[in-house]
Amino acid sequence: MRLYLIRHAESQNNALPESQRVEDPGITELGYRQARHLAERVGGLGLTKLFTSPFLRTLQTTSPIYEATKLTPNVRVALHEEGGCFSGYTPENMAGRPGMGRSDIEREFPGFIVSAELGDGGWWTSALHESHELAGRRAAQLFRRTVDEFSDTDEQVAFVMHADIKMLFLQQFHSEPLDLPSNTSITAIQIDAGDCRLVDYNCVRHLPDKLVTC
Repeated sequence: MRLYLIRHAESQNNALPESQRVEDPGITELGYRQARHLAERVGGLGLTKLFTSPFLRTLQTTSPIYEATKLTPNVRVALHEEGGCFSGYTPENMAGRPGMGRSDIEREFPGFIVSAELGDGGWWTSALHESHELAGRRAAQLFRRTVDEFSDTDEQVAFVMHADIKMLFLQQFHSEPLDLPSNTSITAIQIDAGDCRLVDYNCVRHLPDKLVTC
């Protein structure tokens, strides 16, 4: 299989100081432009499966890909950013937030398939902040599930996700240090019979230079 890890377009939080960030921001106007360029590129990859994190910024990034590929996006909670959905930016003021619920996503993103684990109470259900260690375990589980599900197939799969969980996912088989991926960057991985190889990392050739952001 070929797996593409795609970071979301520039979010409102990416463009703000940490102290002004909110728990589930959408993407900026520049982010929408990035997403349109991304969709043009992804439309030529021959994708057969499309998965997205339940955060608003990934859902919004996925919408133009949906339009370009006509592939039904599957919302997979395991692709969420490290930490989960929370407000606050220091340990003292962090508080879990619910995140979008099934009805919210189905209303705002018609045609997306929402996993059975996601109810109307929100995908994060105001749980505690996820630690780096727990995020690493989730990345390991996501990696094993991906290999088990697709490694012996000819599927071309895309995950629309976030920088931190993307890096943790790559650490499951790639030990060399990597730079922070840019918004809407595409990372390609070849997985055959459990053997994983990084083919291309942080590709932003689909973006004009003025639209490249982190």
